[in-house]
Amino acid sequence: MFGCPTNFISVILPMLYLVCGKTKLQLLGETFWEYPFFYYFSRTLLIKYVKTIIFMMRITNLLNLIILDCNKVIVMKRRSFLAVSGLVLLISVSLQSPGQVAEQMMPGHDGLVMAFQRNDDKHYEPTWESLARHFTPAWYEDAVLGIYFHWGVYSVAEMGEWYAQRMYCEKEDRYHSGNIEYHRKTWGDPCTEFGYKEFVPMFRAEKWDPDSWAKLFADAGADFAGPVAEHCDGFAMWDSEYDEYNSMDKGPHRDIVGEMARAVRDHGMRFITTFHNLRWSWRDVARALCPDSVDINDPRYSGLYGPVHKPGDPMTESFKEEWFNKMIEVIDKYRPDIIYLEGDIGKPVGDKYTMPFLAHYFNSAIEWDGEVVVTHKKDDLPLSCSVLDMEGYSLKEPVKERWQTDQTVLNKWYWAYDMHAECLPVDRLIDDMVDRVSKNGVTLLSIGPKADGTIPDDQVEVLKKIGDWMKVNKEALYGADPAPFSEGGADIWKSGTLRFTEKGTFLYAIDLEEPEAGERIPGVTPVKGSEIFMLGSNKKLAWHQDGEDLVIDEIPDPLPCDYAWSFKILVNNKSN
Repeated sequence: MFGCPTNFISVILPMLYLVCGKTKLQLLGETFWEYPFFYYFSRTLLIKYVKTIIFMMRITNLLNLIILDCNKVIVMKRRSFLAVSGLVLLISVSLQSPGQVAEQMMPGHDGLVMAFQRNDDKHYEPTWESLARHFTPAWYEDAVLGIYFHWGVYSVAEMGEWYAQRMYCEKEDRYHSGNIEYHRKTWGDPCTEFGYKEFVPMFRAEKWDPDSWAKLFADAGADFAGPVAEHCDGFAMWDSEYDEYNSMDKGPHRDIVGEMARAVRDHGMRFITTFHNLRWSWRDVARALCPDSVDINDPRYSGLYGPVHKPGDPMTESFKEEWFNKMIEVIDKYRPDIIYLEGDIGKPVGDKYTMPFLAHYFNSAIEWDGEVVVTHKKDDLPLSCSVLDMEGYSLKEPVKERWQTDQTVLNKWYWAYDMHAECLPVDRLIDDMVDRVSKNGVTLLSIGPKADGTIPDDQVEVLKKIGDWMKVNKEALYGADPAPFSEGGADIWKSGTLRFTEKGTFLYAIDLEEPEAGERIPGVTPVKGSEIFMLGSNKKLAWHQDGEDLVIDEIPDPLPCDYAWSFKILVNNKSN
């Protein structure tokens, strides 16, 4: 019977409706409602259910399927087929908890058990109480590194992402000094001759290859990657129905978010989109500078600049609605695994829009069997349903709640490409990443491509060197916990230049400075007679115990990497 695709579809389609539980199915006038046991299981059990059906058909030959009209009626001569196959599945799973079923399907994936617990009622309401049931997924708890890129219309001027604001600013400080004079000399007066809108057609991305970018990110050891979907300048980097100024209709005429989502997932990473929602107040300096009905104060360009208003005016309801609609659009079209929000959320946008946005995101993730994360700065969202991000900073001590730092590879606090910027030293970027993991943090690293879609060579080299290091040492970071949160091993998260993580039966002592023979690791006692290695080397390292301290008597020569060297130490005979 499986030689006929129509027959196969006619069997599977009713099963899909039945398992999803979203409708009732009528076969020969009999109504089959959602069976109660399906309530307790994720739709990932669909595969197991279908396999049971196929097994029943092959063994008992109960099914005699007749297609009278494939567009109207499916006649099933053996209706008992549904009941019997369903009974077999019920028996096979009813003796197990959802977590046990999850463990069979994905051994060792603790987060799946959590997902079953979390999604028992399969729905989030737009209230903080309901949203607080959302758990940070296991994939993000395990993650070490994300990579995103500040790239857009602002890249054309090659003066950083804030040039879109500073080109209108006449005040003098360390951020704004000389920008407006430079703009007038290079492009013309920002209000009357060359406003920010004139850069839009110059952003062409003619050399952009999303697959090569995604490969570079994956080779660097990234667990997730993606674009700045919209920065404060107001240009949407996706095919949007709600924003006239978007990358499909203007500029490069490409769906940047959509193409990047496919490329990132093709290379085995999770997908992030970031939104920097400061557009309402961000252009107040320009509104004060330009005359009425000129450039930023011209309603014809409100699609880019936002609604014309006086500096200091409160955010309008229509502007909040536009924010909400664009967020929902990105969720529905691209299914991001993580959304990072910076700026006008929380109090400026208000609970009226923020809570429904989060509820839609979490409920949508259940629909597509995803596990999603929302990160944000400051106190914009409750930590009960989100993860805190600290731009360029780090916590001082480990905490049990996951947190994130977004950091640029460029110096002088540049995020987008700037002709004057240089890359930070690779050892600093790696040391920062190790330090964060030892305190339960994730790194979100930003690069700044050029407007034509190329990544500058020095930034490529930085990512390649990070990738070389990660190939040797990521084991010490991925899925690891801060040492104080695990039994045995070490009760401290650092000692001098050492940082400690633990995973399973092993403690990882990572030295941010080049180690030497006689390396002393305080407060660590390996399992008696066990072997100690440095990651990247097969050499068994001689060691001895000196009181409460471990002393490693010899070091591999040559060392297996150029930065942050990781010792792997067995500290427990039994897995935590």
